[in-house]
Amino acid sequence: MFGLEILNKLSDFKSNDSDFSEILFCEGGTGMKEKGKKLSEYIGVNTRVKITTDKEGYDGVYDSRIEDVTKKHIMISHPSADGVPIPMLPGTKVKIEFAGSEGRFEFETEVTGRHTEGSLSFIEISIPKTITRNQLREFFRVPTNISAKVMIFYSKVPDRNMKIPHKKIDCKIVDLSGGGGKLITDVYMEKEQMFALDLSSEIEGAYAVRCTCIRSKRIQEKSEVSFKFNIEKESERNQIIQYVFKRQIELKQLMG
Repeated sequence: MFGLEILNKLSDFKSNDSDFSEILFCEGGTGMKEKGKKLSEYIGVNTRVKITTDKEGYDGVYDSRIEDVTKKHIMISHPSADGVPIPMLPGTKVKIEFAGSEGRFEFETEVTGRHTEGSLSFIEISIPKTITRNQLREFFRVPTNISAKVMIFYSKVPDRNMKIPHKKIDCKIVDLSGGGGKLITDVYMEKEQMFALDLSSEIEGAYAVRCTCIRSKRIQEKSEVSFKFNIEKESERNQIIQYVFKRQIELKQLMG
């Protein structure tokens, strides 16, 4: 592990937290921007990163590590292949990728300098304007308190292929993602039962979203139902994902 005392010799100023312009949340083919905060919330010293370059003759993905973060730049260990340092001249465009507790992150930047201290070599890159976050899981789930309606279906034909809405029952959505969620309701549901949700009180246009019960249990005369969405049009799913993004930001603001 490289000592910070070496890095401090390389810098003209002490390490301080850095600001960047925005973070872009991405999920299910859609995205939402949030104003950037402190870079230290996403990356820090000793964070393992992948660095990608398309430099002719050296294009590829290489392992590296964050060694220091200042208000003006990020210092990383010099990437190498089979012990041979990869040329990283100032102006070289690179992409940095790393994993955190909230997802996979990436940003594009460029090399602004190189430093050596004895046998140690470091690459200086500029602070990114935008960091993109992709979920580690397929869909990120957030706690909610949405008043919605469960639309129960029944069939008037023997083969049960024609499902017709029968009645609406109040429910409370307690968590939600782009793939499904969990609700509390009075009605009993069986595993694999199909139903629809009216989420239009919170999500515009989400009037009759088709769902399937994947798990149900009774708790004090209520049913706790885990469900998945049966969505064919991604535009419909994107409405839900946009709500999840907004809810994430709200929760982060509440937590300070």
